[in-house]
Amino acid sequence: MFSDDNSKRFRIRNKSVEAVYAELGKRIAVARRKQGMSQEALAAKSDIDRSHMGFIEQGRRKPTIATLFKISRSLKISLEDLFKGL
Repeated sequence: MFSDDNSKRFRIRNKSVEAVYAELGKRIAVARRKQGMSQEALAAKSDIDRSHMGFIEQGRRKPTIATLFKISRSLKISLEDLFKGL
């Protein structure tokens, strides 16, 4: 069982993980818009369902590295650039 101290740390980490996914989603949406690409087009190019792509951009889904790799390739940006500064 977790002590109160460990439980607090765990919650803090989860919040920071959520913040990372939210920021990744924002970065994906910004990169997509800069390229004049619709969410539907990016989803199709990345072989991802459009609604799933929407949830990723909203930070409501936690995409795998494989999914992020497909998205970054479709946007012609590196995973490194997508994660830079997080």
